[in-house]
Amino acid sequence: MSPVKYQRVDELQEKEGKIYDVVRQKWIKATQEEKVRQALVTSIWKDLGYPLERIREEVPIKMGSTYASKRADVVVFTERTHETPYIIFECKKPKRKDGLEELKSYINATGVPFGAWTNGNEEVILFRKDPNIFEYLPRLPSVTEDIDDIKQPLRKSDLRPIENLKEMVQELENTVLANAGVSAFDGVFPLIFAKLWDEFDKGSNDVIEFRTTTASPREQERRFKNIFRNALRKWSDVLYENDWPDLSPEALLTVVSALQQYHFSHADLDIIDAAFEYMINPEQKSDKGQFFTPRAIVKMAVKMLNPKPDELSIDPACGPCGFMIHTLRWVTNKYIKPRYGEEWKTHRTDYARSNLFAIDFDTRLVKVAKAMMLIAGDGRTNVFRVNSLDPREWKNRTDGLLDAIKNEKFDVLMTNPPFAGKINQPEILGGFDLAYKGDPTKHKRLNKLTRDVLFIEKCLHLLKPGGRLAIVLPQSNLNNTSAEYIRQFIMGKARILAVVGMHVNTFKPFTGTKTSVLFLQKWNSEEDKLDDYPIFMAVNEKPLKDNSGNYITTENDLDEIADEFIRFAKKQELNF
Repeated sequence: MSPVKYQRVDELQEKEGKIYDVVRQKWIKATQEEKVRQALVTSIWKDLGYPLERIREEVPIKMGSTYASKRADVVVFTERTHETPYIIFECKKPKRKDGLEELKSYINATGVPFGAWTNGNEEVILFRKDPNIFEYLPRLPSVTEDIDDIKQPLRKSDLRPIENLKEMVQELENTVLANAGVSAFDGVFPLIFAKLWDEFDKGSNDVIEFRTTTASPREQERRFKNIFRNALRKWSDVLYENDWPDLSPEALLTVVSALQQYHFSHADLDIIDAAFEYMINPEQKSDKGQFFTPRAIVKMAVKMLNPKPDELSIDPACGPCGFMIHTLRWVTNKYIKPRYGEEWKTHRTDYARSNLFAIDFDTRLVKVAKAMMLIAGDGRTNVFRVNSLDPREWKNRTDGLLDAIKNEKFDVLMTNPPFAGKINQPEILGGFDLAYKGDPTKHKRLNKLTRDVLFIEKCLHLLKPGGRLAIVLPQSNLNNTSAEYIRQFIMGKARILAVVGMHVNTFKPFTGTKTSVLFLQKWNSEEDKLDDYPIFMAVNEKPLKDNSGNYITTENDLDEIADEFIRFAKKQELNF
């Protein structure tokens, strides 16, 4: 949904709770929905140039041999006799999101070429190509225009920021992708990837190739496939030829038309991230214990650990790469921009390629991580698909993994490892001291252990002496008596800097597991270990999500917690 382009609310005539209807030429009750409709009618008349004689309200819509139970809010006709509808409008009061399917049924029933939905703040504009096949348009035709005028060449400078990609993906999923039997990820992600190449390839005044035209669907499909192949040649480590979506040419054009008017290169990553989180199969994430880390937690961790431009950072269970993306933002804004001024972009790219590293075992998440890093500033180079815990997958690599990822190499590590599932393979467990309750010389190896426990040890291996760590863990690791050996192992390897208890809703709707973020600094040596020292403790009291797992837009307290920790760290003379 896009912001409305035609607003004439300030020109509406209102008095004593009534509003003047310029079409019916009478005063009517000024409900919220009626205000939206009258502002729309005024815009159709004054902005688009359609004479009032061609505009009608509350128009019956014939559906086969009967009429729809609800009348169309506004219809523009091709002539003053009101015989042939041309544009059908559906109006809702502000904040209402429903009615789009109703509009599509009206368009299909009447065969009109154009339709528009609005709630006064947002709008969706549709062009009907075939029954149940719609393209999204950036605007409606004026009285002197047709579809060829709307589809004039789109320049890169015409692209605008996307405000809610998740909502768009949901709409495409409901109307196009479900009918095609294609998942949201498989249908949309490769096209975003192709669009990124087109944007990176174009100058500000160049005409964008990633746009629909009046050519046949087959011709356009060939053109979009060519754009995709160009992207593959440039970024062959992100997607592959067989990732092209299995959509009909008509359905493909619908998806392209929804994406084409927005820019994705250097977009708001939180908006992109929310959509990618939605597109990754929730059931798959739940089974594997993979949960996207809310960005407020990511930002808190980055702020508390303060990564620097000369330090190497890694996430060994990166998901969509949130920790590394926000590390890139932090270093760029705090260090690179102040130092390099107008040349900051080149240095940001150099930093991203040289200092940021990420690993995940899920193929889809690695694709998302690479794409997110590409959008953020091309730090995709050091994103690897491998199981961090399984030594068998680290053998005979040809992708640069073994040179890039080594123990005791990294200054900063931030991660949210998978919670669910237990590891029972001896080949994996045998390489971890925690599988022997911390001491292979005294204890027999356990038969199984949860992934998050093994990740604690893996993370400590990756850190340099003095390196800093933030890890999201089930709180049971920090307070259950059966997990005492885990805590003893941690304290033997690192100083506990802070523990931040998260609200129980943090990872809903996927899990209600109570979690904490544990902050550590690896001991430099045995001689530097302390037996007694203060630990920063805090609790997240303002939840990030409600009981259903929906994000709460009001302010949370994690930034305040980070500020309190910084004061604590300075008082304790911590060296970062």
